[in-house]
Amino acid sequence: MKIRYLLLDTIEYRDAAQYASLLPAQRQAKISRYRNDSDKLLSLAAGLLIRAEAGDGALVLNEHGKPQFADGKICFSVSHSGRCAAIAVDDAEIGLDVEKLPERDFMKIARRFFHPNELAYVERAEDQPRAFTRIWTRKEAYLKQLGVGIATDLSAFDTSSDELSERIASVDLDGYVLSVCTACPISETALDISKLELSSLCHS
Repeated sequence: MKIRYLLLDTIEYRDAAQYASLLPAQRQAKISRYRNDSDKLLSLAAGLLIRAEAGDGALVLNEHGKPQFADGKICFSVSHSGRCAAIAVDDAEIGLDVEKLPERDFMKIARRFFHPNELAYVERAEDQPRAFTRIWTRKEAYLKQLGVGIATDLSAFDTSSDELSERIASVDLDGYVLSVCTACPISETALDISKLELSSLCHS
């Protein structure tokens, strides 16, 4: 399994817009639909990560809207939040989520959507924003690995359980948390994860 991520704190969309021409028409159209330049930049970065790490194969959407390669030989999952974009690539179904640490109101979300065990973990944590984000990203990564949307009752499953926790790994980044989920047990020490620069993805 390979995870690559970008932090785009010093980059503006206007500085990278020219690289949209490297991407498939489908991704270019998606970028153009965004009104906000920060959203355009994140979508562009996600497209470049897919191109660099997973190839140029034709993409299709499954019944839940998850993008995947038509030939099914490579599985990937992308996510972006704030100024961070990331991709996980594997030879089996994988789910990835990255989220920026929240500044407020996260406990209301936790009380509504977290399993009681997860809520207890956040409530007793010394760093509650990071603990909340770890649980939230683990939930999203799990659902992405299954290939379903977040319409699922999020409080109905416990990502801190032995069954799920051995399949989910979380990584603390600068101001973000990234979580990845696979169908089989994984080890955090075995994760191949690294930070990339946007310029390294912009070769024809």
